[in-house]
Amino acid sequence: GRQQAGQGANEQRQDRGYGDAQRAPADETRVAIEIGRRRDDGERRIGDCGDVTRSAAAEPVPAVALAEGDDISKQLAGMMLADRRLSAFTGSNVERTAYCLGRSAAYLARIFKVSVKGAKNFSALASTAVAGKGRLKAGERRVMEASIVACVDHGVTPPSTQTTILVSSARAAFEVAVAAGVCAITDVHGGAGASAAGFFAECAELARKEGLSGLAAAERIIAERTKRGERIEGLGHRLHTQDPRRDALWKVAAEARVAGDCVAISKVAGDAFRMVRGLDLPINVDGCIGAIVADLGLDPRAAKAIFVFGRIAGLAAHHFEEVSTQPPMRTVDFAQAVYKGLSQ
Repeated sequence: GRQQAGQGANEQRQDRGYGDAQRAPADETRVAIEIGRRRDDGERRIGDCGDVTRSAAAEPVPAVALAEGDDISKQLAGMMLADRRLSAFTGSNVERTAYCLGRSAAYLARIFKVSVKGAKNFSALASTAVAGKGRLKAGERRVMEASIVACVDHGVTPPSTQTTILVSSARAAFEVAVAAGVCAITDVHGGAGASAAGFFAECAELARKEGLSGLAAAERIIAERTKRGERIEGLGHRLHTQDPRRDALWKVAAEARVAGDCVAISKVAGDAFRMVRGLDLPINVDGCIGAIVADLGLDPRAAKAIFVFGRIAGLAAHHFEEVSTQPPMRTVDFAQAVYKGLSQ
């Protein structure tokens, strides 16, 4: 599969097909999984479902015990699986996705110990869930929204997407399939942003304290961490030599005047790593989001929360495509995925 770049939070793609031999006949339900497009017959798009999302976010969340230090993915998936409101909700595929996002915002609000009451749209809801009410200005919320959009989907290569597809093929319930994909978002897939935020904050602090350039500070800290056998998170990608989401996020951050010392260091971190380690590992989307989160002064965990929140929309789309277009319990060859979505 290959990713089609979206233009905003209201756009979502259908990113795969598996060849005529394995594809079930298409029918009218297929169109509904294109979550971000308005159907010709008036089907609501996700941006039209603010009422559904706000209602979902306002309802109580399951009283699941959250152990201190537990990973955000584990906490979110636990609440999702225990949420009888989510499992009982009925509506179109778009409405079910909007409801799931609202519930997910409520879960995040519980994790970050804030309230999402009064949030009027998706970007306000997501930013309030991780930063608290009134913490971010309009431009900062725009950067938050762009970061979420960048994480929605990346074809069929990510472990989270593959997990959801496989579980959906076995015809698990919607919330089970999405929760399974969320569980696959770990420190090596989608979760490196939290560590990257700490890294960039450390580099920026050293540069300020000792009057160093961002490049020099990054080189020193990379060298120190390398001696201790530690990873430098937020660099490298198994598919991209240059992550296509990088420049878009830097641009939005600059336009919103959010880009500070940490974003500036993120632009030279790959150079610093090459100078210290002799390896070319350019920054990835996790690193970009980590730098933005650090410049916003947010809890580093917010970087992973942003990734998970965005990816939930993509996982929902893959679930609905799987159950509406493919036979159950099929053999899935992800290497043979064929893009069947929107053209440029």
